[in-house]
Amino acid sequence: MAEIENRKSRRKRDKAPTLKEHAGTVIIPQISPEMLEQARRAAAAGKMPEQIEQEAMEAVRREEEAKEAAQAKQAAQAESGVRAAAQRRPRTGKKGMTRAEAQAELVQSVHDDHLWLNNPVMVRGLGLAPAVVAATSGQTALMLCAAAILLLTATRVLAVSVCHRTKNRFRGVIYAYSAAILYIPVYLILYRLFGADLSLLGIYLPLLVVEPAIIKRMEADELETVGEAFRRGINNTVGLCVSLMLVGVLRELLAQGTVFGNKVLSVAPLPLASQPAAGFLLVGLIAAVWTAIGNAYVHYKMEEVRHLYDEPKH
Repeated sequence: MAEIENRKSRRKRDKAPTLKEHAGTVIIPQISPEMLEQARRAAAAGKMPEQIEQEAMEAVRREEEAKEAAQAKQAAQAESGVRAAAQRRPRTGKKGMTRAEAQAELVQSVHDDHLWLNNPVMVRGLGLAPAVVAATSGQTALMLCAAAILLLTATRVLAVSVCHRTKNRFRGVIYAYSAAILYIPVYLILYRLFGADLSLLGIYLPLLVVEPAIIKRMEADELETVGEAFRRGINNTVGLCVSLMLVGVLRELLAQGTVFGNKVLSVAPLPLASQPAAGFLLVGLIAAVWTAIGNAYVHYKMEEVRHLYDEPKH
């Protein structure tokens, strides 16, 4: 008997609920009180249980969709806020620098490049008198270079050392006297090296004492260190010597067809190149080409920095 009762109970449990039983046991999970009130009204209106359940589930689905849309909107707002903050924050490059810092570093590198981008003769216009008048051949240009090597850096270092003692007062007098004092041993060294050929430079050799390429630093209010004076003096010397040798060799080639006295051309292309007027024109043409190439390079580097640090377009 017990086994029969168990079978009957199992059959009753496994049996599908009737419509009446279903109507009495409709359970919709996660329903708000408003949805229950809607279901009650639908039942009072005489709707079938299946319709009531379907409408309740549809309401649940709409509510879930509304929640998902609100969450998506909040996520989009948060993402836009993060993007806006990233755009307001200065972008950094490979070295961790901002755009302003990268541009300042580029400007400083251009200023320190005395060989090409900031050459004392071709860009800043210093040392034009010896370049235009005295540098008529490779030999005279070489003597001017030797004088600049011995005088420029030594004058700058000596003047800075004395200015540190005087607390940067009387700069003009100190630079002028430093160059004048150093000129005496420099002339003796040059005479031992080149002998009577120094007379080819004429007055332009002693005029190096007051040459702006050598004493122009006295105009700056900022007092550099001795190490900086030595480094910058060497850089200016190299740039000045490169320009003098270029002008001297080119003028000798055009005026005589030779380079350091060695025959290169059978006919001199421009005999007037040895004259000061032709020297002005030649130096001007070289400076124009020189600065054009340098400015194009600086513009390219500036554009490279700008593209590297530009904000992304959205």
